[in-house]
Amino acid sequence: MAPRNKEQEQEVLNWVFAVIGENVPSGQYEDILKDGIWLCKLANKLAPGSVKKIQERGTNFQLMENIQRFQAAVKKYGVPEEEIFQTADLFERRNIPQVTLSLYALGRIVSICQWIY
Repeated sequence: MAPRNKEQEQEVLNWVFAVIGENVPSGQYEDILKDGIWLCKLANKLAPGSVKKIQERGTNFQLMENIQRFQAAVKKYGVPEEEIFQTADLFERRNIPQVTLSLYALGRIVSICQWIY
């Protein structure tokens, strides 16, 4: 597992919230993203309607579904499956650097799409 890079994590948060159009909330990187709500909102900004239901609160299982919906949306958006983090990487904090790499991959795809269109 790669070491965590706090600068990259802050860069990712800045990008995510710039796309969403909100201020970055205070808190730890993994805590802000853990429930998948912001990730789903990001997916819907990039591809409106790509996440049909966002669970704002509920059981751990329901919140993990947000992450799974985000993963499905970014896969359709063009992020290669091998670059998409696993739900437990984020929700159980098993591999936070992989979460960062996945969001960098999404950012790369978004940049490419902006150049094409």
